[in-house]
Amino acid sequence: MVKHDNGTAEYLKIVAPAIIAVILFVVAAFGVFLPTYRQSLMNGKKEMIQELTRTVWNILTELEQKERDGVMTRDQAQHAAVELIRGIRYGAENKDYFWINDMRPYMIMHPFRPDLEGHDISDFSDPDDVHLFMEFVKTVKRSNEGYVSYMWQWKDNPDNTVPKLSFVKGFAPWGWVIGTGIYLEDVREETALLTRRLILASLGILVMVSLMSGLLVFQSLKAARLRQKAENDLLDYQNQLENLVDARTADLQQANTKLSEEILERQKAGEVIRQQRDLLSTVVDSLPYPFYVVNAADYKIVLANSAATNTGHATDTTCHSLSHGSDKKCTDGSDDFCPMDTVKRTKRPTIKEHTHGDGDGDGKTTYVEVHGCPIFDQAGEVTQLIEYMIDITDRKEVEAEKERLITQLQAALEDIKTLQGIVPICAFCKQIRDDSGYWNQLEKYISEHSHAEFSHAICPKCMAERYPDAEEEEDV
Repeated sequence: MVKHDNGTAEYLKIVAPAIIAVILFVVAAFGVFLPTYRQSLMNGKKEMIQELTRTVWNILTELEQKERDGVMTRDQAQHAAVELIRGIRYGAENKDYFWINDMRPYMIMHPFRPDLEGHDISDFSDPDDVHLFMEFVKTVKRSNEGYVSYMWQWKDNPDNTVPKLSFVKGFAPWGWVIGTGIYLEDVREETALLTRRLILASLGILVMVSLMSGLLVFQSLKAARLRQKAENDLLDYQNQLENLVDARTADLQQANTKLSEEILERQKAGEVIRQQRDLLSTVVDSLPYPFYVVNAADYKIVLANSAATNTGHATDTTCHSLSHGSDKKCTDGSDDFCPMDTVKRTKRPTIKEHTHGDGDGDGKTTYVEVHGCPIFDQAGEVTQLIEYMIDITDRKEVEAEKERLITQLQAALEDIKTLQGIVPICAFCKQIRDDSGYWNQLEKYISEHSHAEFSHAICPKCMAERYPDAEEEEDV
């Protein structure tokens, strides 16, 4: 019963910290990171459609200015605006669009519902009986712009109705309302994808921890059994091998101390890695991604958020000047480095990894992951690029620190040198037979197979047997 209890305690001592670490990882991932990621994703998409709507709204401003300057009549300006905005598409499948209605409301333009154009849509409602176009008008009257939730057909498929969130903005000179939206199904699918990946990662970590814990428990129990067996064997020769037992006990205690220190070092290394991972998560959750809209022709930024420009920027600033402080576009000698060049060539979204130098001149390098998405004109040519960057510097540093700690641990393990197994010893002269069959002095064999060192002295018993005269002189 005692042995069983000791084995259970040894098992729990090794397995419990690993199980607790896995539980904390799962709780942090699904209780903190996943909800934060979904909210951040939703906020990012809301900000995107808001900025895109304001960008298209500027087109109306330019055409209305031409009307006031007498360059175009109102009908010409409105017709040009309708045809230009009708062809604007964005999104992964290039099926996200803009529509225009007026304040009555009548439908002015809808690229996927031309049957509504020119008709009164004040009674138009979704399956939940929401009069969405009346809600658009109310929102514009109340604050000139805002968000409205409703049910709408999935892109160009009228047979599939899903939840949608749109941003609308009024254009007072013509009494128009312009808007675009995001499908909440996209957010749900991205969140579900991340959830599946987190589940797979958790299962993988659990399997790895289980295998490592099982191996450690097996090795620990095996070492305990060997230690118990060695102690029982030594008890049989206690009267003749007292000095050897003491030395062996000291070696075992030293080995146990080193094993405890190694376990403590592993726990400390795991805590350091966990703290660094928590710090990286806090940074990612707290700071918004740098976001740009860049002209394809001259690489000039027409729109940038506060994370991209801490001190403001001129309207003619280029993306490479703002990101790298360079008057030349991004290149490393290849044609597939600059996100703008790749998107213009492939007309598809792209992801690149860049290294940015510190603007303070202290030589620090920042690693970023750059995402680029195209904006097309009516002819299908890329006119602008939507670009945002994710800082991956902390992830690179954590990976390097992990490799360094593993190297240190392996080096420490290679330094351990202990005696084990059954050692043949002469019952009379106490010489020990080595693996080659030669008999050696006890001191020589132990010195070669452990870190122990010897000093020589004479015990009282041997002194009395070998030097009796010396003992008598002391008595006198």
